[in-house]
Amino acid sequence: MSNHLSPNFTLAEMVFSQKALRLGLDNTPPPGAITYMEQLCALLLEPARQMLGVPIHIDSGYRCAAINADVGGDPHSAHMEGRAADCKFIGMPLREAFDALRSNGLPYDRIIIECDAWIHLAIAQTGSAPRRVAETAKAGSRPGSWEYQLVA
Repeated sequence: MSNHLSPNFTLAEMVFSQKALRLGLDNTPPPGAITYMEQLCALLLEPARQMLGVPIHIDSGYRCAAINADVGGDPHSAHMEGRAADCKFIGMPLREAFDALRSNGLPYDRIIIECDAWIHLAIAQTGSAPRRVAETAKAGSRPGSWEYQLVA
């Protein structure tokens, strides 16, 4: 499974999951999620790569419901629809990438620096306008919880 979703991103990297491998779970996306991943690549990932001039590593893309639950993801996570990817920007500080991406007019629904370790990029559902919400997130006070803070 290495079909290209766009010039620089493959289906294989968008569905790869160490959790799925360890737990023996099938993380094969349905056709609708593949369509969303193609849109995510076209609207956010390819423009981000070109704008920043650095490669992007996908830490987590599509997640089936079982993987999402196992990693403590939101039950309504955009990852489960193929609308989100957690990214690392090779050779660029995370905060610098975050500031550049959120101030550049990209049509993201949400952009989040999570745990100061990766950036979550998500597109809106079909038929909805992108909200362009920028946030930081860190582990909350109880296990499995997250604390979000809006970034102006």
